[in-house]
Amino acid sequence: MSEWVRRWEIEVRWRPGLPGDRLSARRVDTVAELRQLVAWARANPDITRHQHRTVRELAGDPPAACPNGHPYDGGSATRAARGWTTCPCGGHLILACRWPGCGDVSHDPPKCAELH
Repeated sequence: MSEWVRRWEIEVRWRPGLPGDRLSARRVDTVAELRQLVAWARANPDITRHQHRTVRELAGDPPAACPNGHPYDGGSATRAARGWTTCPCGGHLILACRWPGCGDVSHDPPKCAELH
């Protein structure tokens, strides 16, 4: 099962003329890690600009089977029909079981499934 997690992304622009003088980005999991990277970027004379933002990522593996135990992998008869729907929480992966007679439709992550 997957879930939405909050992370931070920091982008830095390197001084022109350096090997790899480009915009680079790194994602971190905690505010402490972000604070450390921002302090490093401010102190580094080779960085001309830095900015950070909050990002939401879907972490974890999607379910391997529907709630009735039918596997989502395998041939076309058992593979899930997958679709993406947006939601204020960030969005959901919709998994529809293709097992004959099942018809189960699941949301991953399931947190806001009642809204859809």
